[in-house]
Amino acid sequence: MWNKIFLKDLFKLSLPIMLQSLFAVLGSIITTLMTGQLGDVPLAAAGLANQMYFILSLAQFGIGSGSSIFTAQYWGKNDKESIYKVMGVCLMLGILIGLVFMSVAVFIPQIFLDIFTSDQEVIGLGIKVLKIVGFSFLLTPITNSYYMVLRSTGNVRLPMVVSSSSVIMNSILGYALIFGKLGAPALGVMGAAYANLIARMLEFALILWMVYYLKTPLAVKPSHMITFDKVFLKKILDRVLPVTMNELLWAVGISAYSAIYAHINTESIAAMNIRASIEDLMFVPFLGVTHACAIIIGNAIGSGSEEKSHSYIRQGVRIIFIMAVGLGSLLVFGRNFIASLYNITDLTALYTRNLLFVLGIFLWLRTVNTFYFIAMLRSGGDTRFAYFADVGSMWLVGVPSALLGAFVFKLPVYYVYALAMLDEGVKFFLFIWRYRSNRWIHNLVHD
Repeated sequence: MWNKIFLKDLFKLSLPIMLQSLFAVLGSIITTLMTGQLGDVPLAAAGLANQMYFILSLAQFGIGSGSSIFTAQYWGKNDKESIYKVMGVCLMLGILIGLVFMSVAVFIPQIFLDIFTSDQEVIGLGIKVLKIVGFSFLLTPITNSYYMVLRSTGNVRLPMVVSSSSVIMNSILGYALIFGKLGAPALGVMGAAYANLIARMLEFALILWMVYYLKTPLAVKPSHMITFDKVFLKKILDRVLPVTMNELLWAVGISAYSAIYAHINTESIAAMNIRASIEDLMFVPFLGVTHACAIIIGNAIGSGSEEKSHSYIRQGVRIIFIMAVGLGSLLVFGRNFIASLYNITDLTALYTRNLLFVLGIFLWLRTVNTFYFIAMLRSGGDTRFAYFADVGSMWLVGVPSALLGAFVFKLPVYYVYALAMLDEGVKFFLFIWRYRSNRWIHNLVHD
């Protein structure tokens, strides 16, 4: 049976989240398309340089996601003072992470890029890109902290407006600076880097101004956010740190996959970058539903209505599965058209078509697992089980399978990618077992 109130709340929360994700993904695809017109080497260089931002964003997502577990439950309990303190912890951790990544990108970028490829031309361009965009790595964690906490309190529109504005600005600046349009110089892949930096700076300034101008729940003095004591800090860190480590180790695992694909050949790097952009686009509606459900479930647990969470999860999984079958089929049958949009070699196009086929077949499994992981385990405060299930499956099943496929059996990149999907099957059965055990619900804000 469908719960009409749940569906109404789900639509109200998920639509702005979908729009925010859609703008972000479209911006990434547009940038990839523009960079792809420059050839395989600039496309590969930009993709590898973006790996550092990818790891940073996942680390920050871990911090923000772990913090939003508390803010969603505190919001359900109507405890605003504790929300301010959670925000303070979130900002403190985010700034520390940002400083580390900025230092690596600006001062020692080659050490990072050497992990992924031995192509010196790709590395040389990647270094130049990182030394520009690296300065935004300190601002991004602050911006994302506000996004995550605002969304967990039900304010999903403000993050959507600010993030979308930044994406539009990045796309316009990228077009001008990459190709020398609108009176700007033609800087190629460096133009994309400058456009990204400027857009991130404007995004940071805009979210801070809007938070206080609109008098949101976070419009308080910074000193009000750091009133937490050691007991409160430990309580937050006990849940946030497993989530953050989960994201970091998962990001390292994804980077390990990227390194495996990159060592096959340069065409594999380019094809995987295209596949990643399309996958991000496919995930837009799923992430909207998933994060909206996480907010609803967290609010329900915090308010003491834990029995409703089971019904919400069952309905959410049904919605995700139906969507995944439809979009996965669309991806399988439309893969030739998608590959034709890029100015790439015949071999890269072949890799791209086959990678999109694999993604379309496994889309339902990936999206259902993502739902269980975020909407059930994390919103329920079951961060330690989530950590071991997610990271354990990746490092014990996915990465070894990809290594065997690439370096022992020397398979093409699309078969290696299919082998890496084996960890999703393991996670699926672990998540089903955990749901049925009823041990995933933790009321973290109960006195």
